[in-house]
Amino acid sequence: MTTAKLSFSERASNGSRLLRVVQRVIIIVALLHVAIGAWSSYRAWVQVRSLELKVVSPDLRAGMPSFVHVVTSGRTPVDVRLELIQGSHSVMLATLRVAPSRDGFYDPRTRQGSMMPSFTTAFLAQFQPGPALLRATAIGRPQWLRTPPPVVQELPVLVSR
Repeated sequence: MTTAKLSFSERASNGSRLLRVVQRVIIIVALLHVAIGAWSSYRAWVQVRSLELKVVSPDLRAGMPSFVHVVTSGRTPVDVRLELIQGSHSVMLATLRVAPSRDGFYDPRTRQGSMMPSFTTAFLAQFQPGPALLRATAIGRPQWLRTPPPVVQELPVLVSR
């Protein structure tokens, strides 16, 4: 019975082949995390992708709905406020919080939220008939010691009774 013994160079080449495979796997995983981290960094910087504000008519009456739609990066929670402003008088009509993804770093999907509040007689009674401004504001959360600027949409409207 002859047993073939591997020489030192043959054993080293088998071991180095395994080492090269392990190194390549580590490099691929590291590069994958760098790419995910770069995209996640952008999502932390730009938290509100879009904000849309609509009304059926610029002439506000009781029972008339308004529509607010927001698209976020999904990395952090985003708060949306809808308010009616006339001169120095401002009253909040509705608020919305868009929840983040469960794992904001790895999950690149956007999150969306909508609200459709209606103007009531009691709400409009707080304002004088005349021009006003309907404002939707989306505010993200601090990331990396930076709070992103709020995203604002405004519509000039006319308060009627």
